[in-house]
Amino acid sequence: YPCTYPGCTKSFSRPCHRQSHERSHENSRPFVCPECKRAFCRKHDMIRHQRIHSKERPYQCKICKRKFARGDALVRH
Repeated sequence: YPCTYPGCTKSFSRPCHRQSHERSHENSRPFVCPECKRAFCRKHDMIRHQRIHSKERPYQCKICKRKFARGDALVRH
């Protein structure tokens, strides 16, 4: 599924991935956090962001027991 944006040569294995990519060209951000009104191109980015407001920290270091809202933050730790 090739990007339909003029001049872009990217293509994707799924139409939903292409759609998400094309939003970046249009600066379309249809997913809005109900708490702070910050907007996102992708739904999963908004859901990840919402952990800031809920204080949910599901990722825990097995060594020191520190908790993180995001898995990538635990990996960096």
